Amino acid sequence: MTTVRQLIQTSPAKANELLARLADTSDSAIKTRERLFTELKEELELLASLEEEHLFPVMRKYKETKALVSDALADNRLTRKLLAELEQIPKESEDFSGKVIELRKVFQQHVRDEKKEFVPAILKALSDEDAQAIVEKIEAGKAEIEEIKRAEAEQRRAEARQARERVESAQRSAEGVIDTIRVGAEEAQKIAQTAHGNLQDGLNSATEMAQHSTDQVWHVFSRSGEQAQELTRRASQNVVVMTETSTVLARGFQDLSHEWVSLVQERLQANLEGFRALARCRSLPDLMAVQSGLVRTRLEQTINGTRRMAEVNSRVADEANQAMTVRIPNTSRPPA
Repeated sequence: MTTVRQLIQTSPAKANELLARLADTSDSAIKTRERLFTELKEELELLASLEEEHLFPVMRKYKETKALVSDALADNRLTRKLLAELEQIPKESEDFSGKVIELRKVFQQHVRDEKKEFVPAILKALSDEDAQAIVEKIEAGKAEIEEIKRAEAEQRRAEARQARERVESAQRSAEGVIDTIRVGAEEAQKIAQTAHGNLQDGLNSATEMAQHSTDQVWHVFSRSGEQAQELTRRASQNVVVMTETSTVLARGFQDLSHEWVSLVQERLQANLEGFRALARCRSLPDLMAVQSGLVRTRLEQTINGTRRMAEVNSRVADEANQAMTVRIPNTSRPPA
């Protein structure tokens, strides 16, 4: 069974060990300092809280121990003040080491005072039953806090495990989508190239047929009189206008096709890069940030694609109208 003397003498052991390890760290050991400081702060807060909740209220009841409480509370306030200052100091700073040394001196003096003053006064003033009740309350408080810490740690591990599983699932899905997008992009590229070749062949054939028809019309009517020649000339000009307008429209359709293929490829490339970013995610915040970026990119691409297609449509209409306006000849009746 633990006694009051044993409790007061052994309780600071963990805090003293953490202080010693923290004091031995170098300025470059930032992560180690952060971890040790977190553990030290929790331990010192625990010791002070248990004293203030279970030990000091009993000590205030007895004349022999009441005066010691004020000094002990002052030590706890100073400890918390130094902890708060340490928390604000960069862990790679030389000031951090100096403040740790200062905190260590304050805490060790507090421990010496408790051993020298608290133990004799408590043993003298309190009955064995009261002293044992204090020990049991403090040990129960420690056990309760340790249980809470274990439960919180288990909860954090479970949440981290679930988050890791969700991220891994998203990565597997992203990798599958990446493969699908890559294959789709390659197929789209092949289709676009085939469509472009067919369109170019059709355009060349249409131009050759129009020129051939014009040559035939001129050949038939060139043997007649001047009126027939004039009609033939105008008909030929109309055919030329129609051919040029068709060429402009065909070229415009080709430009629209190129623009559409370009937009599709840009969308596929953006999706591919986005899913690659998803596959690299290691946490839920990273996953959410990447997903938000994908939504924003798709919206921007939609707006930009609509604008580009509208610009091509407007340009093609202007070119076709200009071709018809410039090349259509005078349509007044020819001389009899």
